[in-house]
Amino acid sequence: MAVRLERKYTLNIPQQDVWTAILDPEILAEILPNCKSLTPCGDNNFDANIEIKIGPIKGHFKSKLNLFDLDPPNGYKFDVNGDGSKGQMRGVGEIQLSTQDDRTEFKFTATGSVSGIIARVGQRLIEATGKKLMDQGFENFKKRITSTQSA
Repeated sequence: MAVRLERKYTLNIPQQDVWTAILDPEILAEILPNCKSLTPCGDNNFDANIEIKIGPIKGHFKSKLNLFDLDPPNGYKFDVNGDGSKGQMRGVGEIQLSTQDDRTEFKFTATGSVSGIIARVGQRLIEATGKKLMDQGFENFKKRITSTQSA
């Protein structure tokens, strides 16, 4: 089952600071929906432990995250894939940063697919859940980066 997520957010933080933050594994884990851990395993490559809950089904995915086409400080593309006992997940996307009126516009787009029992049971809930998790992830990111700005 294919899913497309697209979200745009605005931060009152300089673009260069946002760029630095989205390369930091601890902060990057805040953005990724339900990412429980993100461990570097090479240049711009990470092992990720991601938990997905769709309706009554919860699955843990051992995943790989790869950042590529880095364009400092404007963004990058990424791909993620993972396998778990409840199915598989795959996705590609892009984070784009730009400055608008002294604020940073943060645009996230991704397409992905899930298969296995999670897809069969949660078919109608997947996109709505993905958008909700993205918004939660961004709020976590915003709180984290704002706290580092004021420290």
